[in-house]
Amino acid sequence: MKITAIKSYAVKVGIRNQLLVKVETDDGIFGWGESGLSGREKAVVGALEHYAEFLRGRDPFKIGALWQEMYRSQYFEGGRVLQAAISAIDIALHDIKGKALGVPVYDLLGGKQRDRIPTFATTFAAPGPEMIEQAKMLVEHGWTAMRLSPSGHEDGPIYEPREHIGTTAKWCVKAREELGDDIVLGIDYHHRLSVAGSRKLLPEDAVWNTGFP
Repeated sequence: MKITAIKSYAVKVGIRNQLLVKVETDDGIFGWGESGLSGREKAVVGALEHYAEFLRGRDPFKIGALWQEMYRSQYFEGGRVLQAAISAIDIALHDIKGKALGVPVYDLLGGKQRDRIPTFATTFAAPGPEMIEQAKMLVEHGWTAMRLSPSGHEDGPIYEPREHIGTTAKWCVKAREELGDDIVLGIDYHHRLSVAGSRKLLPEDAVWNTGFP
């Protein structure tokens, strides 16, 4: 089996752009991967075009060796764009190998290690009364962990988190008061805060469980 093509599909899912990657083979088996670098899909597409030049004709089963070559064979190693492209290809190669062998991907990664996977749900309303109501609805449906959204995160292409910390913190504390101490709560700033900025979210006496399962 040989790799014949690597194709990119930039799509919008809900409010976020995503980049899907399809790796095709001469056996007709193909695998799907996804790049997580939302908002910079065109840069990742360019990296995928570079990798496609030397991955065509290669054995898709040699996942580890191809990963090393993609990461280390260029003058500059790693970086977010290259890692996003490598990750998408890596996922697709595991998909191909699992299909070809007739086994789930977890068997390629050492076997199943659990029978249940803890998950969390996400409120989509901005911090405020509607967010609290959505969180209560999730609890009523059995969710014990959830992610809240920061204030202003959908206002525009440029986001200044410091301007919204006060409002976000106020409603996060309100969510804790309304939902109780047993619900796991998280807030997702997508790497926009420093350690010091993260600490500003909480009052000195706050009890805040930020550990997702």
